[in-house]
Amino acid sequence: MSLTTRIVFFGLIGILAGILTWPFAELVLYYQTAFPTLLMFNIALGITVGLFMGACFGTSEGIIAASKVKIRTGIASGVIAGIIGGIIGFVAGQAALLFLGTTFFHSTYGFQKIGFPVSKAVGWATFGMCAGMAHGIRSRSGSKIRNGIIGGFIGGFLGGLAVEYIKVLSPGNVYARLVGLMVLGLLIGIFYGIIENKLAKASLLLLNGKCKDREFLLTQRLTNIGRSPKTEVGLSGYNNVADVHTMIKKEKDDFVLTDAGSKTGTLINDDKTGRVKLKNGDVIRIGDAQFLFRKK
Repeated sequence: MSLTTRIVFFGLIGILAGILTWPFAELVLYYQTAFPTLLMFNIALGITVGLFMGACFGTSEGIIAASKVKIRTGIASGVIAGIIGGIIGFVAGQAALLFLGTTFFHSTYGFQKIGFPVSKAVGWATFGMCAGMAHGIRSRSGSKIRNGIIGGFIGGFLGGLAVEYIKVLSPGNVYARLVGLMVLGLLIGIFYGIIENKLAKASLLLLNGKCKDREFLLTQRLTNIGRSPKTEVGLSGYNNVADVHTMIKKEKDDFVLTDAGSKTGTLINDDKTGRVKLKNGDVIRIGDAQFLFRKK
């Protein structure tokens, strides 16, 4: 999967998240009057949105890697991050609504057309940050958490504006909320992918085999490569590959490759090596798999 395709895939996952979230969000909205306070209603709505969107975004890395282990752990981390983000986001949106409404807007028209959508978008942006962090939480990667915070905030804010203004333009239309949630998920996914791509300093392009042309971003401090589904770069289906065959560690601006004691070893430009600082254009052979190292 190329980097462009990866970004598109995250966007599609976001659209699916919006579709799955919509009927359950509508159910909570239908019973809004049954909640004793507005705070309890916002918490319930935040949990509902966060649960489904977080679960969807959490699975994306596992689906890309075709790893059931990563899908399961991704769902768990995504649900947790999504629920927490949903609660914080919807409460933050309500707080922003009260603040903007009493501080900057003194007319009903201005409040409804600007104040209300912008304040709610702040809440969506907060939710987007937490949902975007799901990948980093699953992989315990500070870099991916950073990418999720930045991409999720931008996508969440812009998507949140879309959600709220679609409702303003089509008041009372339940399908407007469906469209809005789809746009929200799309933008969170796309901006996560764009930020991840822009901030990555290097990548590995797989040159052969069943996963040929798939590109792996080296966004973590330590990237494990091997046959195990728990590795960041999984090589299931390739011969002569150990469970954890090779490690690439980011050291300041350099990427250092170290063989993890495999039986067949690791080759750089056809030379067997134990530890080496990678250069742009190096060809790495791990068992039957060959990678092109790209440094930005």
